[in-house]
Amino acid sequence: MKNYKFQILSNINILVVGMVLLSSCFEESEYEKQQKESDLQIKTYLQNNNIEAEKADNGIYYKMLTTNESGTSPKPDEVMMVKYEMKTLDGYIVEQFTADSSLVRYGNSGVIPIGFNYGIDVMHTGEKIRAFIPSYLAYNSFAGKNEFGPNTNFILDIELLDISTEDKIYKTQIDQIEAYITQEGLGDITPTTSGLYFSSLEPGDGEEAKTYHIATLHYTRKYLDGSIIQETEENDPLVVSLSTNQLVKGFREGVLKMKEGEKALLIMPSELAFGASVKVIPASVREELYEGGHISSLVDAYQIVQYEVELLELN
Repeated sequence: MKNYKFQILSNINILVVGMVLLSSCFEESEYEKQQKESDLQIKTYLQNNNIEAEKADNGIYYKMLTTNESGTSPKPDEVMMVKYEMKTLDGYIVEQFTADSSLVRYGNSGVIPIGFNYGIDVMHTGEKIRAFIPSYLAYNSFAGKNEFGPNTNFILDIELLDISTEDKIYKTQIDQIEAYITQEGLGDITPTTSGLYFSSLEPGDGEEAKTYHIATLHYTRKYLDGSIIQETEENDPLVVSLSTNQLVKGFREGVLKMKEGEKALLIMPSELAFGASVKVIPASVREELYEGGHISSLVDAYQIVQYEVELLELN
C-alpha cells in the first residue's frame, strides 16, 4: 500500500513538473514583452498626436511626407544618398544630418539601427518619410551615453535623395582630395594609380619597406576635416606584418613606399580605406559599439581618411 501511495505521489509530482515546464514554453520572453511594450508606446504616441501612420510588414510605422512614385527603389548593396534626423518620442534630437547628404549602403549590415534600412524599404528616390522605429528595431536594451536610454523608440525623418555607385563616389572623392591638397597648400602630390596621395614629410635613412618585413610604426588616422579617429600611444606603437592584409589597402601601400625612420602623409579615398563601413546613427555611440565588439571599424561609411605615419623599425 505504501508503495502504491508513493507511486501515486510520484506520478502527481511528474505531472506537476510537466505542467510547469509546458506552461513555461508558452510564457512570453522578456524580448517579446518588450516588443509589445514598444509597439504600444508608439501606437499611443500616434494616437495622442493624431498621426495617421501605416505599419509595414517589417515592423516600423511610417508616414509619407513627400512622395515620388516615378522614383527608383534601392536594391541591396546599392549606395544611397540620404538626409536624416533622428529623435526620441519626446522630441529630443539625437542626430541631424540635413545640411548635406550622407552615404549609406542599403542592406541589413549597412546601417545601425536596422530600422533605418526598414524605412528605406518603403521608399523611392525623391521621397521623404517619417518612420517610427520601435526599440527592438533600434538599440533594444543598449543605452547610448547621454543620448538615449535602454529600450528607446525613435522617430526617423529620412529623405532619399539619390542612388549612387562606388565608381561615382571614388571620382568625387578624388576631386575632394585634390581640392583639399590645394586648400591646405600641401604642394604637388601626384596620386598613385590606385588613388593614394603620398607625401614624404621627413626622409628616412633606413632600408625601404618590403612585403616580407614586420613594421613597427606610429600613426594618426584622421578624417579630411582633421578630426582624429584613432592614433597609437607613444609607448605602444603598432607592430604589423606587411605580408598580410592587416592594414587597409591605402595604408599598406603607403607604408611600402617608406623607408625606416621616414615620416609621411597618406590621403586616400574610401575605396582604399574602410569603404562601406557600417553607418552608425548617432555617431556618438560608434566608439562604444566598436569597443564592445559590435562593429569592426571606428571609421564612418564612405569616408576619405588620412594617415600621418612614422616608420620606426623594419624586421
